[in-house]
Amino acid sequence: MQKFTLLLCVCLCTAVPLLAQSLYMPRNLLRAYERQNRSWDGRPGPNYWQNRAEYRIEVALSMPEREVRGQAAIRYFNNSPDTLKLIRLKLAHDLYRKNALRAFELNPEAITDEGVEMEAIVVNGRAVERSLWKRNGTFCDVALHEPLLPGRSVEMSLVWRFQMPPAAGAPREGVYDSTTWFVPYWYPQIAVYDDLRGWADAPYTGLQEMYNDFSDYRVRITVPAQVMVWATGVWQNPEEILQEEFYRRYQRAQVADSVLAIFSAEDYAAGASFFRATHTHTFEYRADNVPDFAFATSSHYLWDATSTVVDTATERRAFVSAAYSPQSFDFRRVCRAAADALSLMSRWLPGSPYPYPAMTVFNGSGGMEFPMMCNNGSTYPNSPVGLTVHETAHTYFPFLMGINEQDYAWMDEGWASFLDVLVTDSLEGKPTGRLRNYPDFAGTDADVPPMVLSRHLTNPAYRVAAYNRPQAAYFALYQMLGYERFHRCMTEYIERWKGKHPQPYDFFFTWNEVAGENLTWFWKPWFFDWGYPDLAVAGVTRKGIIVENVGTMPQTVSGTIAYEDGTEQTFWYTADVWKDGRRTFVVPLKKRLAVRQVQLGHPHVSDANASNNRWPR
Repeated sequence: MQKFTLLLCVCLCTAVPLLAQSLYMPRNLLRAYERQNRSWDGRPGPNYWQNRAEYRIEVALSMPEREVRGQAAIRYFNNSPDTLKLIRLKLAHDLYRKNALRAFELNPEAITDEGVEMEAIVVNGRAVERSLWKRNGTFCDVALHEPLLPGRSVEMSLVWRFQMPPAAGAPREGVYDSTTWFVPYWYPQIAVYDDLRGWADAPYTGLQEMYNDFSDYRVRITVPAQVMVWATGVWQNPEEILQEEFYRRYQRAQVADSVLAIFSAEDYAAGASFFRATHTHTFEYRADNVPDFAFATSSHYLWDATSTVVDTATERRAFVSAAYSPQSFDFRRVCRAAADALSLMSRWLPGSPYPYPAMTVFNGSGGMEFPMMCNNGSTYPNSPVGLTVHETAHTYFPFLMGINEQDYAWMDEGWASFLDVLVTDSLEGKPTGRLRNYPDFAGTDADVPPMVLSRHLTNPAYRVAAYNRPQAAYFALYQMLGYERFHRCMTEYIERWKGKHPQPYDFFFTWNEVAGENLTWFWKPWFFDWGYPDLAVAGVTRKGIIVENVGTMPQTVSGTIAYEDGTEQTFWYTADVWKDGRRTFVVPLKKRLAVRQVQLGHPHVSDANASNNRWPR
């Protein structure tokens, strides 16, 4: 019996990687599993590691000149097994440097000769000569006088400045008026050094988004005295900044269930004095274990705030704000929508408590996420709920899970797109979430398998691979697994990889294990292969409706059958009816009557060719 048990264990241990490798894996990623950095069951391996940093930053805004000046003290921890001979800094604002590589045209007024002007770099108390700085794309490699050994840390001091771009033509940021700014990508950030590729090497071109390590931030932001600052993290000195009445409102909102106006239109009309200072003041913010830090400013924005319970086990609340122009009438709903979205996502889908103490939705332009911050344009006269849900959903992907969006944008944008439909529809009480119309692109030359690295794609292929196709795939997966099993897979995936850097196989292997089946038959056509979903009504017999999978992807079989007596039969069979490789499926008839008409389809089921979904054609 002991020999049999031992033999069974050996067979199972051998079978797990063989089963996992039924999905093609690039050799450089395979090494992470061979080194046990990652495990074949989807968990972090016994040798998993990641680096991190602590940032202490002082920044001042010169608003007439649109200038940002900063200095930082950074402690960087090398938790890798490798000796590092350089530190790679990300200078994202070099996107605006003359002759920089960009994914699209920018406002010429935003282009500067220098981009980020690095004035000083000091490592372990010793100035680094400019000959040891190597600028390349949006990176600056700083050669170290002494290599950074495994398990050791290094102290860096940096001084820099740059000019903020005007909002028109600047992606995800900008100066909207003289005091209204949204400021991301504003500090030299140490790039990710990971177990898959070493130093991250995809420059920021304005299209693909972020890949950052988890770090702690202590940030001091100095602005003119009439200007408010909202930022990632928890505000540390509100009592020093706000006049007593507005500080009381701020305190009440921390525990309120209803939305309160901290800065109202009536306050501005009455000429209220919000702040104690008369010249400049310095806001202090703290954020722990987050992958980035952004902030926003204005001297005339309205400010609504409330709180919501995000962890029912502990009754922990998150502080939720909306800061917006008085002309953005839709933003009157945003604070409530954001709070309700965080509550619903914490309890239902993804079903993991919102991990941060705060969230601010700032009324800038477009729609872009940062930890505890969103930069959202007005959607008036349309509802702002869908955009609010989408950007706050990014809290989970890529921020709680430190996803590499530069390579696998579908691991965060696809999930946010999936959630913004279900959560928005639930909040609005009707179908209003944004379906990404994958059938418009499915099977065209713009439809690239999502496993092709996002950094290699441009629009429209990038958006189809990052948003449209994965949203459709996640809907098919949700329909197939059902809420309970889907929820278990989702929460276990989050639990395993929160605060870490999952890559696609960690996702696939975790869901295989928690779902209790090998889902390779589903992952491969949706994420690895060229192809498209296309179901067709092939005919009607006495036995039932013959549905043919004329495409390449497993998809939910749904629709209605109309009988000659005027009655209808709806049907719904999940994508696993195709997992054995069959090409046809028979929907049984519930009545022995002549069939007048058959119609395939459902809004949440993607089908590339609607012309073959009806019988008779």
